[in-house]
Amino acid sequence: MKLLIRLAPAVLIIVFFIQWFVIGISSPREQIIESVIGMEEGFNGQRAGDVVVHCTEDFRESTYQLNVSSFRGALFRIFMGQRDKKDQSFLWQVSVQRDSIELDPDPDLYEDSTIPETISVTAPVNFYRRGNMGMGPVWVMEVQGDAVRDEDGRWRFRRAKFRTLSGRMPF
Repeated sequence: MKLLIRLAPAVLIIVFFIQWFVIGISSPREQIIESVIGMEEGFNGQRAGDVVVHCTEDFRESTYQLNVSSFRGALFRIFMGQRDKKDQSFLWQVSVQRDSIELDPDPDLYEDSTIPETISVTAPVNFYRRGNMGMGPVWVMEVQGDAVRDEDGRWRFRRAKFRTLSGRMPF
């Protein structure tokens, strides 16, 4: 009995790691949504690398004609240039509502081997002035992108375009 009590935690940890590394924790739908949320967190943390890590090496943004390198540079310029004059804090925060992210087709409706190569992702992104979240968004844009499964099995964005839904781009 004592041996069983000692081995139980080790067995649970091993099972957890097998599930984590072999089977995977989340569904393809959740993985894509987590990529979008990861980009949101990267923007809010002013870390361009944490945004573009969710893009493929051949990423193309068609609204402003950006590749992954110029996208990183544009983010860096926003992060450095959009500062409060008094305390030098970053002026903007974005919010993406998880339940507003649309995937077409829904990859969870397919067996893993039959998931389409490209999933179309659409999400509204709300830009707020930091400290004034209660005032409503200054700008709402819709991002439309194509997510593809990269060589490492992670879903990343190959193409994207933006359009304004309301307000004006603040930078």
